[in-house]
Amino acid sequence: MTRHGHLSSRYMAFLKRTHEVDPECQKAPHLFFPEDEPDPEKRLLTAKAAKKICKSCDMIEECFTYALETNQRHGIWGGTSPDER
Repeated sequence: MTRHGHLSSRYMAFLKRTHEVDPECQKAPHLFFPEDEPDPEKRLLTAKAAKKICKSCDMIEECFTYALETNQRHGIWGGTSPDER
């Protein structure tokens, strides 16, 4: 994401796009961090719900790229879990 302390232009484009698209994940952020759910069954259901939302999102590719570039170790990003990235 950064080089010599500067935000990458790709990251800035990602932020701008989130403001333009207003993705569903912004409306239910708790779904996108299933690891916070203590119950394993609920954790699985939460992850599935988040991934379903991702599949219909116009930003899925940008989100996935953001997760890779910023080494996101938690949460559902671009329809993927940390193990899938």
